[in-house]
Amino acid sequence: MMLEDPNMEIIELEPPLPENLVDELTDFWEAIFETPYDGFRGILTGAEREHNYDGFYLVREGKQLVGTTHLTMSQANPALGGLGEVAVPPEFRRRGIARMLCKRARDVFCERGGQALFLGTGNPAAARVYHRLGWWKLAGANVMALITSGDSPEAFLVDDFRQPGPVTIAPGTAQDRIPMIPLLVSPHNWQVLDANVGMFSTRYAVQSSCMGLFPKYAALSPDGQGAWFSARTDGGRLVGLSTARLDSSGRAEVDGFVHQNASGAWTDLIGAAMRWAAEQGVTTFRALVSIEDEDKRSMFEGLGFRQIGVGEAFNLGERQIESVRLEKANAEHKR
Repeated sequence: MMLEDPNMEIIELEPPLPENLVDELTDFWEAIFETPYDGFRGILTGAEREHNYDGFYLVREGKQLVGTTHLTMSQANPALGGLGEVAVPPEFRRRGIARMLCKRARDVFCERGGQALFLGTGNPAAARVYHRLGWWKLAGANVMALITSGDSPEAFLVDDFRQPGPVTIAPGTAQDRIPMIPLLVSPHNWQVLDANVGMFSTRYAVQSSCMGLFPKYAALSPDGQGAWFSARTDGGRLVGLSTARLDSSGRAEVDGFVHQNASGAWTDLIGAAMRWAAEQGVTTFRALVSIEDEDKRSMFEGLGFRQIGVGEAFNLGERQIESVRLEKANAEHKR
């Protein structure tokens, strides 16, 4: 596909990418976004092909890389996709490069049968470009969604979670990278969805991440000090997440949430986190709950947790919300 400049064309690639290109891309993104990209190398080398389709779209001027974008589509639920790594160096901006790259990724998404393509931006100028290409901003988030049916993002989310069906609890994997986006940008009744990863409902605080949501969960597990679990439907829809995080004193912080239409899965999700923690030999389970999330507190108490004091406050935008600390002894721990 040609741009206005006849010397430029969009290069389309799928993993595994050559090692020299992996190095070039990670260096390129680190320079533009000023954040480490070492954790991204596995995607570029094809480590997630079992779980996700990844397409990379590049533009060069001569040998110089001057623009990229990256499309990810869930294999388990190909209706969902995410757009990231939209990057153009400052000296090459305002030439339509980002627009053409995003348009091509959008078109591939539609050709592959996608229904909802999410991206995140806090840049008003970039948001205007995305809007012209069909994306709409979601309420309570710096996230935009392109819905191929023409429905609003909010209408799509309501319909997508309407009848979740049977749910299976399993350890979280890269399969959840894209399906967790609609779950986490949907408004939930609880203020604090998960204290371990700092997830709040978009009803109470702005969600600024999109493609950056999955790394927050994935960061729990590499050192063996944490784990996370997913509640999935047969159709690949993600309807809940839970986490466990060990501390240095033999305790484990557990937390999690589910979509209100799959509320029955919460106990099993928290149970999975507690079982993992028990296998690590913890003596005590703990939970930190917003003082205003009375229903969540009651559900933890239904599992045998009891209040032991006040915890650190949660920062929900401009509000400081007090918390309560709940605790339950691990009855199976051998003292």
